Amino acid sequence: MKRSKLLILVILIFGMFPVSNEGSMVSEKVPVIVMCRPTIDQIRNIVVMKGAGLLGDGEINLICVYHEKELTDYALSRKYVADRQLRWVSFAELKGRVTRDDFFRENIWTSQFREIFEVSDGIIFTGGMDIPPGIYGEKNSLLTEATTPYRTRYESSFLFHLIGGSQNITFKPFLEGRLDYPVLGICLGAQTMNVAAGGSLIQDIPSEVYGLKSVEQVLKKGREQIHSSRYIKALFPGESKDIAPAFHGIVVTRKSILLKKIVGDLKGSPMVLSSHHQSVKKTGKDLFVAATSTDGKIIESIEHKKFKNVLGVQFHPEYRYLHTGLKFFTNNPEGGNFFSLKNFLIKSPPSILFHKNLWSWFAAEIQH
Repeated sequence: MKRSKLLILVILIFGMFPVSNEGSMVSEKVPVIVMCRPTIDQIRNIVVMKGAGLLGDGEINLICVYHEKELTDYALSRKYVADRQLRWVSFAELKGRVTRDDFFRENIWTSQFREIFEVSDGIIFTGGMDIPPGIYGEKNSLLTEATTPYRTRYESSFLFHLIGGSQNITFKPFLEGRLDYPVLGICLGAQTMNVAAGGSLIQDIPSEVYGLKSVEQVLKKGREQIHSSRYIKALFPGESKDIAPAFHGIVVTRKSILLKKIVGDLKGSPMVLSSHHQSVKKTGKDLFVAATSTDGKIIESIEHKKFKNVLGVQFHPEYRYLHTGLKFFTNNPEGGNFFSLKNFLIKSPPSILFHKNLWSWFAAEIQH
């Protein structure tokens, strides 16, 4: 049974790319990016960044990974790709069920993870809903919204396979064999990275960190303490599509290595798009804090002590409207001015350059 599942996945992955007359994959010279949870929105983000040259000057291939039991209908994503003839985008469906006791060890997903890892040059774990706290040994808060169980299961296990964790210190992570392989965890992806390594999470920032109990109390805080636009949207139900996402600054820590290189000589606190109510609490095995919110209370980025290209960011550098001025937003649905997110970053130095540098790092590493 395991061998048949592995064979199916191998055929699926190696059928993704054209083959030359000599029998070698043409994609050898084309970087292959893996992206988990390939919704239409996430694919559009990649398409826009590719078009803007943020993922390198040349071509890329994208493997979109998901689990067969996820509640999201990825047939819509497949149709989106087919209708637009995005031949550089393909899909890999993970199969099989793993119990919580087996997430952080070799399991029936191990061979599937390894095949994806071995044909790729980097991976992105995207944002989404909350992680069930039982995975990191805590009770479920009334404010936790864990609505994507299969996604959480396989991504937690996948990240553990990549970087290892305190739950099983004898396990040899995949990156031991490819120390430079880039792993980018975005928002939920950063949280999952931390949990996979044995860390824990703050389940609700307003109540646990700031002692707030209402939306109105959150909105009275300054921009630097508001980590999501969900609070302003809660006051304007049905009018949320034009409401701008939340932005706040970040501070890179002295310990940071990778993020410090990304920032380089830039001066000031980059503004980042924030859309979360949870965050890293106790860091997992070999992870350390690379950036915080400007008040120092929220961990905004984590790095790995051993694997230099592992980066988790609590913010969203991938959102397409940060890189194009085609949509306008407002902070006040009752008559506020409209603006583009890209222009906001441009007018908030060094924010636009910070985002370009972050993707320049990822683009450069997948070329290797």
